[in-house]
Amino acid sequence: MLSRRNFVSKLGVLPLLPLADLSAASALTGTKSPFAGPVIKSITLLKATGNFSRFIAMNSYDVAPKGVKGVNALVKMTFSDGSESVGPMGYSKATDEVLAKIKLLIGKDPFSFYTWKGDTISGVVPAMHEYFFDHRYAWVESAILDGIGKQKNMPVWKLMGEAVRDGIDPYDGTVYFEDIANKRDVSIIAETGKMIKEQGYRAIKIKLGRPSKWLLGEAGVNRDIEAFIALREAVGNNFTLIADANNGYKDHFDWGVKLLKNIIPYDLHFMEEIFPETKELYTKLRETLMKDNLFVKIGEGENIRDLKEFDSYLEAGVYNFIQPDMPTCGMSNILRTAKKTANYPQAKLIPHVWQNQFGMIMSLHASKVQWNIPFVEDSRYFEHALNTSGYLFKEGQWFIPNKPGWGVILSPDYSQYLTEKEIVIS
Repeated sequence: MLSRRNFVSKLGVLPLLPLADLSAASALTGTKSPFAGPVIKSITLLKATGNFSRFIAMNSYDVAPKGVKGVNALVKMTFSDGSESVGPMGYSKATDEVLAKIKLLIGKDPFSFYTWKGDTISGVVPAMHEYFFDHRYAWVESAILDGIGKQKNMPVWKLMGEAVRDGIDPYDGTVYFEDIANKRDVSIIAETGKMIKEQGYRAIKIKLGRPSKWLLGEAGVNRDIEAFIALREAVGNNFTLIADANNGYKDHFDWGVKLLKNIIPYDLHFMEEIFPETKELYTKLRETLMKDNLFVKIGEGENIRDLKEFDSYLEAGVYNFIQPDMPTCGMSNILRTAKKTANYPQAKLIPHVWQNQFGMIMSLHASKVQWNIPFVEDSRYFEHALNTSGYLFKEGQWFIPNKPGWGVILSPDYSQYLTEKEIVIS
């Protein structure tokens, strides 16, 4: 998997495909657009280091604390005029089949991949649906949009529509099992929450799910409850708290009910992944809580890759926040799903992002133009190979710079941060 969790072991330049294999790209040839730009000359995959803003503990499924250091996969695109663009890879697998299909984009004009209304992208041409709406290939769109934005000297969000907000609200998603990692009580959770609030954040997502492996049995349930209450008392009122159990209550429905009955009164904004995605189980949970006149909003979906799966969840009214992974599923796919979600008043979309600064930046651009993307997930991760100067965090909000594309470039010395040889598709 070509991402922080795995990286395909390929070196050098991909060989040219036989002419017979190029027939699948014929639908892309000759697509007309009101703009003409340089064609794609090469696509380079690379893997580079990064770090969190501080030590990150473990969550319900980890085998060890996450620590400070990380590695992420990026994609660089070079065009026939010598210009370059950049984007993230997400969790997609770079198999031979995937790389061969991506190779079919070489020599194509990226402006022709979209339909246009003036300077605004109004849609994706049918021939590109199999790329941008399929998680196996959607990652390539991030660099395509960056290239178009740089050619037109426009930020990506402006390519997508009109601004619906200025500053964008993030939540800090880095409060993990500090108590267990540091062999402390929940006072360390309170200390961490106070620090994050002092750094300017106005929302935190805390990890729960200790009973799955790190503190077995009801002792883990009780510690989860204590940790949430300690965090609430530390940050006070008028501060948004979200909880994420990473499926840590799987097969323990009664424990999940106990947890929620104890933390909902402390103003839980929404509960994420207390159980795996199951409409029936979440319906049962809601009915059980309502017997005690309790209600909590539910978030799910970071592991869903085919975003059409959300259709039945939205129709059933099960989830209040759907959370497809931004760098994996892609900008057009996420925005299309958010617009579909707007037809369901009970639901909103928050893109999932973890250990991916670029994914967070993409989410900022999406929230800028889509009213029902109210938050972005900020894992406080920094990519060493990227220059993101211009992005401003002020008074609890992120502000996008008036720079073309994503407002991001590869650092001139980015090669020193690579952990493997680049893969060049040309």
